[in-house]
Amino acid sequence: MTSRSWCIHSWTWAFCLNSRIEIIRSSYGRRGTGKTHVLRVLGSRLRETSGNTVVYIDARTLGSTTQFSDPSLPLPKRCLALFRDILAEIHNSLLEHIVDQPTGRADRALDCLTSLSGQIAEGNTIVIPQTVTKSKEATSTKSESAGASLGSAGISAEAKAESGTHSKAATVSEFSLERSDRILFPDLHALLLEILDLAETDLYVLFDEWSSLPDDVQPYLAEFLKRGVLPVSRAVLKITSLEYRSRFSVREGDRLVGFELGADIATAADLDDYYVFDRNPDTITNAFADMLFRHLYSELPASYLEKQYRVRDGNDLASRLFTERETFKELARASEGVVRDLINIFTKAFFDAHRRGRDSVDRRAIIEAARQWFEQDKSQHLDEQLQAVLQRIVDEVIGKRRARSFLLPRQLERHPVVQRLFDARVLHHMQRGYADKDNPGIRYNIYTLDYGTYVDLLNTSKQPVLDLVGEDTEGDTEPDLIVPFDDRRSIRRIILTEDVLQ
Repeated sequence: MTSRSWCIHSWTWAFCLNSRIEIIRSSYGRRGTGKTHVLRVLGSRLRETSGNTVVYIDARTLGSTTQFSDPSLPLPKRCLALFRDILAEIHNSLLEHIVDQPTGRADRALDCLTSLSGQIAEGNTIVIPQTVTKSKEATSTKSESAGASLGSAGISAEAKAESGTHSKAATVSEFSLERSDRILFPDLHALLLEILDLAETDLYVLFDEWSSLPDDVQPYLAEFLKRGVLPVSRAVLKITSLEYRSRFSVREGDRLVGFELGADIATAADLDDYYVFDRNPDTITNAFADMLFRHLYSELPASYLEKQYRVRDGNDLASRLFTERETFKELARASEGVVRDLINIFTKAFFDAHRRGRDSVDRRAIIEAARQWFEQDKSQHLDEQLQAVLQRIVDEVIGKRRARSFLLPRQLERHPVVQRLFDARVLHHMQRGYADKDNPGIRYNIYTLDYGTYVDLLNTSKQPVLDLVGEDTEGDTEPDLIVPFDDRRSIRRIILTEDVLQ
C-alpha cells in the first residue's frame, strides 16, 4: 500500500500537528487502524515547514537479532545499542537538513554534528593498569691464577688476576582492557541544543511500531529517550503503539524507570475509540468513504473511477459503486473502525458481486465478504483457549440475551484474555467507564462482538434466533437488517464476569 493510499480523517493528524504543549505524545490503536499513516501524514505536513527536521523511525528496523533475542547480554547494553540506532537516525536527518537548508552558521553546525557522531559511536577501549612488579639482579666475579713451567727454551712463569661486577633490573606491568560503552547525557543535550540552534530548526522524532520492541526493553529505552530527548526544548517526540502491548515504565523499588503517563507522556487520540461506528454513524461513514476512495484512486489508473463509475469523491463512491448509500454504511459497520478491514472486506465484496454479474456491490456481497474475512483472518489467529472463550461469550450474549454488546467490569480490562481478543479484533470497545445506576460505585467497559461473529453463524445449526436478516426474496431486494443495533437498556442487563474468561 502506498503512503497516499488512504486518508485518515483530517482531525486526527491536525490534532497531532498542533499539540506542542506536551514534549512527548503517544497515540494508540490496534493493527490496521491507521497509526502509521497518521504518523506519515503528520510527518509530511511538518516537512512542509522549512524550519522542521522530521525523523521517522520504524522500531521494526532497529537493532539486531542479538539485541532482541540474546538473554545473555545485559539489558542496559541491549537498550543502549537501540538508543544509538535512534541517535544515528537523528544524526542523519540533521545532516540532511543542514546540507539542504544551510544557514550562515552551517559550518559550526557541521562541526557540532561531527562531535555528536562521536557520542553516537561505539564506546572506546580504555587501558587500565592493574599490577606492577619490579625485580633486580646483581652478579660479581673474581679470579686469580699463577703458574711456572720448565721447557727446552728455558723457564717461563705466568700470573693472572680478574674481577668484575654485573647487575640487571627488570619492571613487569600488567594491564586490563575495559570497554567504555556509555553516552553522557549532559554532553548529548548540549550538542543537540547547539546544533538545533545553529541550524535554526526544530526536531520532530516520529516513533512508529513501539510495541514491536521486546517487553523487557521498552521501559529502559523509554528512560533513555526521557533523558536524552525530553530535556531538549526544541525536540518533540511522538509515538504510536498498541495499547495493550506497550510497557512504557517499570518500577524498581521507589524509582520509576521510563515514561510516567500523564507527567512525562500524554496520550493523543485512541483510534479504536475515535472510529466507533455506533457513536456517530454518519461521520464514520463519510470518513471511511473518503478513505476508500483515496485508496482506490491511488491504486487504479488515472481517471478510471470517473470514467467507469462516474466517481469523483467519497460521496460518489458510496452511492454509485454500491447499490445505495446504506449498503456502504453496512460495509463501514462491518469494518468495526479498522481501515485495513474496510479495504479487505470491500475487496472480497466487490469480486463477489462481480462474480454474480452485478455492476454494483450489494448487501449480500458485504455479508459474505465479512464472513470470509472473519474466518480467514480473525478466527484463524485465535488459539483453542480464545476460541473457547469467544464461543462462550457468543452463546451468552447472542444466543441467550439476543444482543451484540455487553458490560465487563473495568478491572477486567487488563485481563490477558480480554486484551488478546481485543487485539485480534473480535471484541471492540464501545465505551469506557460506563456507570450503571443499578450498580452504583462500579464502572464498566462496554464491548461489542465483531460483526463477523454474527454473519458467521448465519445459515448454520448455531444460527441465533435473532432478526439478523429481514425477509429476502429473489431479485434485487435487499435485506432490511443485517446486524441489529443494541440499546443501553438491553446492554445494562448483560454483565459478564471473570468466570466466562477462564
